[in-house]
Amino acid sequence: MIFDHGPLLDAAIARVTRLVPVAALYLAICAVPATAAPPAESEPAEPPAPFKAPYTPRSDADVLQEVPSTADPAVVEMRKLRAALDADPHSLKAAKQLADAYIDYSRQIGDAHFAGYAEAVIAPWLQVAAPPADALVTEATILQYRHQFAEAREWLQKALKADPRHAQAWLTLATLDMVQGDYKVAAKDCGEVTNTAGLELGLGCSGNLRSYIGQAHQSLTILQQVEGNAAAAPASYRAWLEGLLAETAERLGDWTLAESHYRQALMLLPRDNFLLVAYADFLLDRGRPREVLPLLADHTQSDTAFLRLALAQQALHSDLTQRYTWIMGARFEALRLRGSDYFGREESRFALQLQHDPQTALDMALRNWQVQRAPWDARVVLEAALAARQPGAAAPVLDFVRQTRLEDPIIAALVHDLRAQGDAAGRSGATGTNQ
Repeated sequence: MIFDHGPLLDAAIARVTRLVPVAALYLAICAVPATAAPPAESEPAEPPAPFKAPYTPRSDADVLQEVPSTADPAVVEMRKLRAALDADPHSLKAAKQLADAYIDYSRQIGDAHFAGYAEAVIAPWLQVAAPPADALVTEATILQYRHQFAEAREWLQKALKADPRHAQAWLTLATLDMVQGDYKVAAKDCGEVTNTAGLELGLGCSGNLRSYIGQAHQSLTILQQVEGNAAAAPASYRAWLEGLLAETAERLGDWTLAESHYRQALMLLPRDNFLLVAYADFLLDRGRPREVLPLLADHTQSDTAFLRLALAQQALHSDLTQRYTWIMGARFEALRLRGSDYFGREESRFALQLQHDPQTALDMALRNWQVQRAPWDARVVLEAALAARQPGAAAPVLDFVRQTRLEDPIIAALVHDLRAQGDAAGRSGATGTNQ
């Protein structure tokens, strides 16, 4: 996974946050806690596989969506920022602070409503003759959140035309290039981050990049150096670094070190949806699904977290697996009805592992590959192609892994298996021809 970046602090060390493709459910879908009991016999039975039908509430007592508590410190802070903007509606600073708070909260709890609120706050500054760079970058951040990468890139280019030394614009652009696998351009962007934001953040950017181009050991060394200098930095910045270190350690197959950094990151940001989901994936890969249930029990409103709960239930051979699968399918259908089409990676995993439909999983993974090319995006293509027994379909990803020299023990094993499958198919075809 790529740890993306959000708004910078005005301080010397930037505040860097992770944006992920998550969306709250607008349609009526019943969320099931991780410890929920099976439905009573009097309840209607779930629809049969593939569990793609939206869920219709049975009564007014059904829970449609959990909303944040008014006592939540983040909610209190957002209300204060909202009041400040209402008192001075022409203040770009007040608008940006509120929009950033909404984006951060959206990321933390996995609820896209707040990204929409941020867009509404910043919209007036985008309609003027010469929009300020800060407003353009905020809009690009929201579009990146939605995986509207082409549009996000356009806004970032406008921002850099308005202010060529806008550090956050360069950092966001570098992240976008990494997400899409354009590492040569990302290297240039990281250089600009160094020029505009300073050595420490520039090292974090370039150190992160190295983990994707066959230089993971160098990446680890650089990021550890940055970590050592960040003791007094904001928690969000340190959590970002810890997340990068965890990811790099995974790339090297050092599971103990990776887990240590995940835990440190979550100590700093215990509610961060992306970190929680990334750590859940780590636990699932390590064969520890039982630990996923308490980890994500309070985060069922997040679709990405709910998918990991479903995968954990399946790995445990739980009686709840069918119900989780049904609800997850209904959530994806609701997202499609809303026009959201940026869950390709998650939908591919859902189709392959929970619906046992390799062909659909492969189709989704390949479509997703056209938009984003992070290591997990490569992985879902390889897994689906292997399960569908179509090694040729994975050729673009196999070429990408070879050209970039991506280091990842799980991906390396999949590449080996796919090549073996392709070789076996070739030998079988040659034998058939000879006969």
